[in-house]
Amino acid sequence: MELWIWILLVAVIVVLGVVIVATLRAVRPKAPEPLDTAFAPPSRASARVQPPRSPAPTPSDPLSPAVIAEIDALVAHEQKISAIKVLREHSGLSLREAKDQIDAWVPSASGTSEAVPVSLVGSTSRPAGAPTYAQGMPAADALTHLSPAERAEIDRLVAAEQKILAIKALRQATGLSLKDAKDAIESWR
Repeated sequence: MELWIWILLVAVIVVLGVVIVATLRAVRPKAPEPLDTAFAPPSRASARVQPPRSPAPTPSDPLSPAVIAEIDALVAHEQKISAIKVLREHSGLSLREAKDQIDAWVPSASGTSEAVPVSLVGSTSRPAGAPTYAQGMPAADALTHLSPAERAEIDRLVAAEQKILAIKALRQATGLSLKDAKDAIESWR
């Protein structure tokens, strides 16, 4: 055989060998990444040193009036997830605690930022944002503070046998404890 055929045959074999090795390397299984790493490698911008974050406030610290106004607006516009985020950022509450607070949150009537700071200490006696006049008052006295519209709504819920919603509406309107509101709805006429 001629020399150029041998050179061509060796070149084809070398090219095929390189293609086969590259293909085998591409299809071999990769080692899994550890769970604590991000999916994408950090970019140069995110690799910069972040300034230290201020410590989260303790749950006993009251919210500032501006934060209360922001949460009021978010709850009024039915943006509960955003309200939970704001509450968690400013209170240090866990996700569950913040969700429970927002679920029971009643926007302030004034809608202004001059509201009284809300205490974040877990309270089983009344929902967050509920009027404070029911604290220490008998349930019968708190029921006298219901507006005609609130009373009509509770009447409708009781008549429709939606006791849970009626209890929730009564608690939000009066600030009664869960037990007192349940007892009041059970004896509602």
